Amino acid sequence: TQDGNTMYFTRNNFNNGKKGRDSERTILLKLYKATKDGDKWTNVTELPFNSNVYSVAHPVLSFDEKTLYFASNMPGTIGSEQQSDIFKVSINADGSYGTPVNLGDKINTEGRETFPYITEKNELYFASDGHPGLGGLDVFVTKLSSDGNIKKKKNVGEPVNSKMDDFAFII
Repeated sequence: TQDGNTMYFTRNNFNNGKKGRDSERTILLKLYKATKDGDKWTNVTELPFNSNVYSVAHPVLSFDEKTLYFASNMPGTIGSEQQSDIFKVSINADGSYGTPVNLGDKINTEGRETFPYITEKNELYFASDGHPGLGGLDVFVTKLSSDGNIKKKKNVGEPVNSKMDDFAFII
């Protein structure tokens, strides 16, 4: 969060000291929330929409901190179960969460969409290998309007993108 006292993060799925794996022996990812108490991070809690059968990763808060964006291959993903889409979930005033919502086919494809980042101008940067690009994962940007509509997406081009995988773009 902007005040530096709450952190959302991705961690491997550990169950009782063992790495959690799905039916194909893949180590899954989950989202967690922690709060700062002095100089220590405490109250590490797993977010309620995590699962032991799909991954949830790469959290980023909207500028107003009322929406959490993340990547997941949860049910409702446009591509195969092995690919990820960008989702959003509302953070309610009482600290509970709404139901995750897929951002839809203006953002998500049959390929991988991952590593979202939101600016204070409500621009969504994300990585995709499903939209036309220079090769592998490329970084794209779109403007999210206040009514939830998604504007035209744009490949940010070189030098940010290359023939290789390009992702995890932040400002």
